Amino acid sequence: MKVSTRHATLRICAAFLILPCIGIVAACSRVGPQGRPAADLAAEKAALLKRDSEWQAAVDEKTDVRKILSFFATDGIMFGTGEPTDDNREALMKAVSGLTTDPAFKDHWSWSKVELSPDGRLAYLIGTTDMTATDGGGRAVTTHARLVNVWRKDPDGVWRCVLDVWVDAPAPAS
Repeated sequence: MKVSTRHATLRICAAFLILPCIGIVAACSRVGPQGRPAADLAAEKAALLKRDSEWQAAVDEKTDVRKILSFFATDGIMFGTGEPTDDNREALMKAVSGLTTDPAFKDHWSWSKVELSPDGRLAYLIGTTDMTATDGGGRAVTTHARLVNVWRKDPDGVWRCVLDVWVDAPAPAS
């Protein structure tokens, strides 16, 4: 009887030692660079795409320029084929204001590739956009373009677009 009691006591003691060790090993495996917890890339990707979807909704509404601008980082840059580079807040405000007051303006984009950095703080998205705007002759013109966005998760935990670039799609082969 004494032997089985001793074995039971050893098993309980071993469990109390092994379980914390397993927890420590598991926790260490989720630590990224500089001792920070490793990013949950699936959760970050979902948060980024949710934020992008909110941006699309704000653009569709065309009513709140400041709301649309809030999706850009303070150092955000935007440009497209043949367009000036909007590389400061004032230029971005002017460009977005011009688009939202254009009655023909519409912009719908979709992503074919979304990649996050290993630390989950930067991402790039590649896709296409169909943008309609009034041209110099007063006609609504739709441009089909290739699109690249670079996003950064800012220190406040919010994803913001650092770079929004669209380039006209190549002309169809004749």
